[in-house]
Amino acid sequence: MLQILTIQVIAATLGTGSIGAADWLYHRGRIHQSLHCLWVSSSSTAICLPIFTWTSNVFLGVGVVSWMLVGALGVAMFFWLYRNLLKVPPVQRIRPGPIPLHSSGRPVPPSSDINHR
Repeated sequence: MLQILTIQVIAATLGTGSIGAADWLYHRGRIHQSLHCLWVSSSSTAICLPIFTWTSNVFLGVGVVSWMLVGALGVAMFFWLYRNLLKVPPVQRIRPGPIPLHSSGRPVPPSSDINHR
């Protein structure tokens, strides 16, 4: 039991890092949407495979049926994620260049108290 937990934690950590890298590259315009969808779908599926495998082995035993079920679930999850990620509209940048993270230095007018009375 401890072995599968260790494998699952490693898979989740690596998968989360991989998805973060894919998002970082995509939002900076380094990779296209189709590659981003493929990368994120693969990583998300890989995160779930250890727990799918363990559950299948516990309830069905180690064998061909178990491996086929894990494979079918993995393929179905991958294609479902990939198809749905492709439906998300692509990121549109309003202006080229880096996104400013600080204020412009101009004063901000105070909010109105009209609705709070």
